[in-house]
Amino acid sequence: MLLQEGCASNVDAWNGNALPLEECAKLVTTDIDAVHAHMSSVFCRHHLHIEGGVPPILFRHHQTSLRSLTFNATDYGNPYGRIVVGIPPMEHIYLVQFSLSGLAAITQGDQTHLLRPGEMCVLGSDSRIRQTFAEGYRHFTVKIPKSDLQALLVRELGFRPGELIFSPRPVPVEGIAATFTNMVRLVCDDLNRGLPGYDHPRVGEAIEDTLKRLLLAAVPHNHSDLFDGPTPGPAPYYVRRVEEYVRAHAEDPISLTDLIDVSGVSARSLHTGFRRFRDATPMGYLKNYRLARARAALRGGAESGLSVTQVALNCGFTHLSKFAHDYYERYGERPSETLRSA
Repeated sequence: MLLQEGCASNVDAWNGNALPLEECAKLVTTDIDAVHAHMSSVFCRHHLHIEGGVPPILFRHHQTSLRSLTFNATDYGNPYGRIVVGIPPMEHIYLVQFSLSGLAAITQGDQTHLLRPGEMCVLGSDSRIRQTFAEGYRHFTVKIPKSDLQALLVRELGFRPGELIFSPRPVPVEGIAATFTNMVRLVCDDLNRGLPGYDHPRVGEAIEDTLKRLLLAAVPHNHSDLFDGPTPGPAPYYVRRVEEYVRAHAEDPISLTDLIDVSGVSARSLHTGFRRFRDATPMGYLKNYRLARARAALRGGAESGLSVTQVALNCGFTHLSKFAHDYYERYGERPSETLRSA
């Protein structure tokens, strides 16, 4: 975790010599089964075991919350051996994780990275996750509802850009990531001392929004180009009118003439408005919206029994080869691969 010179509060807690949020203890135990049950209830169902025999542990978990954000400091207390955590795809939460001391090997999908002190990463992809904690490992996590970040992106961009997917690669706690980290630390130290400022609804909400924006700016994700771009003003009525029409009729045949008629403005004005406020042409916006719907449908296709062809047709694509090409260009995998992975 980043330490800044002059930060006076609880230095040992944040440099790995102790554990943050010491006044907010939730569980202290030597029973690995109790640990498993507790952490499953706090985060999500997962698999937990110790490699290297059954060494003694002294597990500690400290936790506090702001509003929808939850802050967690965890020490499995394993003097030797390794803690292994297997997590199914997390549908509803992201976990921002920091190493306070020791190393963690984290696998998301087919990528494995080491998370070291002074780095942060985001867990919450649509793939299974495996974490292996070396002896003496202590970590800190911020639990964030996925719906919160999706809603924030909609507010910031003015449209729903599709599922948010963070890079699994650890990020050094530098620059914007350092600002995010230091703000988390400040908030947690204040909450640990019982300071009441964040109880005010406007204050708590503003602090949470700032933390979420900092996270979106600090860790690369599939919408970084949009989020990092210039901030447009509110989209004009004719852009919003076309967007509403697209959302209601995406599966139907839609031409540029249809969109111009719905907008009530000239073709040039509509094109200029979408370029300025949505960084796309009107028909490009329609294609991106259909692709996002198709991706969501393909990810649920294993349960619904839909084929790639059915999904494409249901989302308004009539040329299957062009759909497959555009899908690969946008998401880096074929539609059949998405369906298979689901």
